[in-house]
Amino acid sequence: MFKEYYKQGDIHALVLASKNGIPIATYIKKKDRSESFSALSATVLGASEVILSGLGKSRPELIEIDAGDSVLLIKELDRNSVLSLLGDSRELNYLKETLYEIDSKINNIKKTESTRGV
Repeated sequence: MFKEYYKQGDIHALVLASKNGIPIATYIKKKDRSESFSALSATVLGASEVILSGLGKSRPELIEIDAGDSVLLIKELDRNSVLSLLGDSRELNYLKETLYEIDSKINNIKKTESTRGV
């Protein structure tokens, strides 16, 4: 599924990982970075959840880290997985749309599998 997205030049990394940081599906231009990218994305999400819940706030819907020329988006898919996307900051709206589109596709796959008993 990621293949159709990473052909876009604006996406540098796309990762589905467990909330423990274990890569499930990845596309990263620098292949040797998939494990650390997965682990650190899960860590950022977990840290954000701890900070916000400690202040009595809701869980984060989307974490956006602006790095000037690039942006990192991190989103919890469910209680067990996290989706991360790194791309060109000039394409922020496109990257957000892409992240939510992938989220929707993954959730549809999960629903289909659960109704089939997979």
